[in-house]
Amino acid sequence: MASHLGTIFGTLATLLAIRQVTAKFEPYALHGGLVSAIAGKDYVIIASDTRLTDGGYNILTRNHLQSRLWAATTSFGSDVELLEEDGSVSIPCSTASEKGQEIKSASTFSSSPTFIGSSGCSSDCEALKRQIRSELDAHQNWNYGRDTLTPTGIANLLGQTLYSRRSFPFYSFCILAGLEKNGHAHVHVYDAIGSHERVAVACTGNAKEMLQPILDRMFATSIEDEDNLEVNDNSFTAELQRDGRAVHASQQRNGLKLEPPVETHVMSGAKEAMDMLVKGYRSVAEREISVGDSVVVCVIRRHEGSGDPSFEMQVCKFPLKKH
Repeated sequence: MASHLGTIFGTLATLLAIRQVTAKFEPYALHGGLVSAIAGKDYVIIASDTRLTDGGYNILTRNHLQSRLWAATTSFGSDVELLEEDGSVSIPCSTASEKGQEIKSASTFSSSPTFIGSSGCSSDCEALKRQIRSELDAHQNWNYGRDTLTPTGIANLLGQTLYSRRSFPFYSFCILAGLEKNGHAHVHVYDAIGSHERVAVACTGNAKEMLQPILDRMFATSIEDEDNLEVNDNSFTAELQRDGRAVHASQQRNGLKLEPPVETHVMSGAKEAMDMLVKGYRSVAEREISVGDSVVVCVIRRHEGSGDPSFEMQVCKFPLKKH
């Protein structure tokens, strides 16, 4: 009898130990990263910081972009100066510097490049990158090398790919940025299961709650505070104002198509937009431990020529706070 009780208690102890171990299993890990994008009239900007953490205070590397900022399209080839062989953006080296920024020479492409920034679990971001690039490469081969997918088509493909994994999602929060052949900029922001929205300014990843209001304020239509104050009996109240970038409901209908309820591009120039974006990153880096080291900014512009239009890409690196 004692031996049977001992066997039973031993089995129960083993099952309890297994339950405790399985309860601690976490399929996801948050490796930090803050990615953002801005759509202008004739340009698009996408940026990311380079710090990779283990979800806490440990910094795994200070120069990570492999799974965080990459080219979705493959038709324009791989430029060794700007892109790695796997399509990720190459981080500028520390040899050339100019006023606190490190700049790489711009390269010109015949077709419009589309870039994706992803933040979250590094392994999931890498798996998503390989799947998207593989599908787009196959699509190009099916069409005899022609580049037929626009940024809107790639945005839909990314959303469908994320939604197809909704039962066990990629722990990857994405931003897509690209230019149409006519120069129209597209920026789409996603959640983990593929829901996306076209916007003018977006960010996702760690500390997005800090950076998004900063960018919204910087790129919003400026309204003088003193013009919106009503002084009554030694007190004042701010008059309620509608967002300056919002589109009225009567103007959102374009035939059978509904336009977005907000403007999908900013009025600033590329240089001004890049400066404001870097200021936002530096503000966040002062408060958030998982954001720091450097921010890499990619600017893509459209140029008119005698023949078909070309697209120029420039990569800049700006220093952030090193905690």
